[in-house]
Amino acid sequence: MVAMLARMDPTGDSGNQDGKQVGYMKNVNARFPALFKRMMPTAVEARRFNRVMGIRPEPGQTHQEICPVKVPDEVHDAVCVFARKLSKGVYYQTTGQVFPEQGGLALNWFTNADLMSEGKYPVFELLREVSGVVPQLKRAGADLSEQFQYKISLADDGTVMVLQAIFGKAFGFVVFGTTVRGVIEGIIERLRAATGRTGPFALL
Repeated sequence: MVAMLARMDPTGDSGNQDGKQVGYMKNVNARFPALFKRMMPTAVEARRFNRVMGIRPEPGQTHQEICPVKVPDEVHDAVCVFARKLSKGVYYQTTGQVFPEQGGLALNWFTNADLMSEGKYPVFELLREVSGVVPQLKRAGADLSEQFQYKISLADDGTVMVLQAIFGKAFGFVVFGTTVRGVIEGIIERLRAATGRTGPFALL
């Protein structure tokens, strides 16, 4: 599912240059038969989404044809699983150490709706000054930065991590992590208690 999501491009077909997107979508539909239907907004929802984001249909277009899709729980859960695996994998690749089981990870992810409305990902802008390493990713000699890129920031002792990842023009996320038991969980719980809201973070 994440492979399909990572190829979504609201401005063109850059995510399907190898022609595999239809196959990914068929596989997702076979596993989650009602998923695509639940991703489509109603006419009322589409009109509201487009109004908020400043999107106007061209002559002959409906609001549903051009509005952002909804994000069902299955998509959110898949991104959470993927983000946890990627975070632990990057931590190991960077430090040579396994991220401890007692450590905590908190995910904030966002879709290309931010790109459509803001022209950028605001969270990445907030973290722009955080120092870190952006590896040059290649496969068979080809640059992968247009498809996937990440920035890893670590405390000197390796106990605190910030992972920023972007997937083409589809979505991105930030994972905050610490190897110390209970720290991340405590921060999120206090935020939720103070605001009375779940907030943008998912504990991984």
